[in-house]
Amino acid sequence: MRLTMKIAEKIYFRSPPLLQNFLISAYGYKLYQKRYTGLYHEVRKELENIKELSAPNIKTLQDEHLHQMVAYCANRIPYYQKLFAEHGIRSNDITTIEDLKKLPVLNKQTILEQSHNFRPKEPLKPFMVQHTSGSTGTPLALEVDERTYKLAMALLVDHEEAHGVPFGAKRATFAGRMLKPADDMNPPFSRFNRAENQRLFSSYHINERTFPYYKNELDRFQPQELIGYPSAIYDLATHYQRSNSTPGFQPKAIITNSETLLQWQRQKIEAVFGCRIYDYYGTAEYVIFAGQDETGIYRPNPLIGITEVETGSDSVDTGRLLATTLTNKQMPLLRYNLGDTATLADPALPTTGTPGLKSVNGRVDDYIETSDGRLIGRIDHIFKGVDGIQEAQVVQKQPGSATIRLVNDSTAVFNESILVSNCKQRLGEDFHVTVEQVQEIPRGRNGKFRSVVKEK
Repeated sequence: MRLTMKIAEKIYFRSPPLLQNFLISAYGYKLYQKRYTGLYHEVRKELENIKELSAPNIKTLQDEHLHQMVAYCANRIPYYQKLFAEHGIRSNDITTIEDLKKLPVLNKQTILEQSHNFRPKEPLKPFMVQHTSGSTGTPLALEVDERTYKLAMALLVDHEEAHGVPFGAKRATFAGRMLKPADDMNPPFSRFNRAENQRLFSSYHINERTFPYYKNELDRFQPQELIGYPSAIYDLATHYQRSNSTPGFQPKAIITNSETLLQWQRQKIEAVFGCRIYDYYGTAEYVIFAGQDETGIYRPNPLIGITEVETGSDSVDTGRLLATTLTNKQMPLLRYNLGDTATLADPALPTTGTPGLKSVNGRVDDYIETSDGRLIGRIDHIFKGVDGIQEAQVVQKQPGSATIRLVNDSTAVFNESILVSNCKQRLGEDFHVTVEQVQEIPRGRNGKFRSVVKEK
């Protein structure tokens, strides 16, 4: 399979843009059939029906689905059969969301070491295999059944429609796909997927010289939606501002994903494009989908899984994010540690089930550590009120100090003292800050931007 993909990539990159559009559309039609046919219509109906349920009824439904999944794991999945025996747990011991705490937390390393034990004893052919990028560790291959995959697709469509973008509307995508060789700086910089009325834009080629081509391609396409990495869409917005130009189209919504959406990114993007951003949090494991509502709160969907925010004694509203599948029988994950942390919108409400999330804060590894051992997440507010910054990244090598790499915005005057003062106000007067001005901040191998980097 991997060899076939590599051969296809070679053919694609050696083809002219017109043929590339054809190849992308052909692959797009294949994906369209996989995503939006058959069971897709059934799960869309389920999504609509659950919107009519009260909170108690949703919990009852989740309890029932959880009990069914635990019974399935006890009967069919070797890893859980051994785990339940070691902990003296029977499937009837876990009949409600509250009972989940009887199970230990599942970490990625365990799946890597025992992936074969998470599959049914009588093997089922997976509908698809999802490969994680490995950007934060070892890549992971996760097997997914048809219902779970099509539910995940339906959840994104539902999120878009809830914010005014109908299914099939024109959308411009800015993500990590390599659409053309990195050193090919000749237009066009987008390719068209006719199957989904989607124009894919390269996030790797935009600069001051190429931006007019991006602007013209967008103006001709007239997308109703921009979707992709916050950092990529932020780059686009920055070029509009720096060139003193405005978009020749009006999107109904901007949908971001895959990276933590930072407040300074949101402010500029919404100002340039004149519409709201509705971020969503989802994972390659298909155990959670939480889209922002009109108030900005992330709402985990109750059909795909159970969400937990495991708070500790040091915080009543922030903790690590856990999720339990309610659908994927191909490779079920119970109380899976997503590696991220989240802040509850209302700590007084239950922290398990479908808790509203004020923010998803990024990985624990990306927290800034103070000299006294405190871990501080979501520090993008240190840039509030600081002009003259196009982009910034915080790099920490040891507790109590950090270097802020920043790319200057020539349209405004940068005041370093305000930035340093903001840092000390939030991280402590003894926190040492070094400001380093750079030409650019490199992206990861998958094209993603990291706002905080911990160097060891």
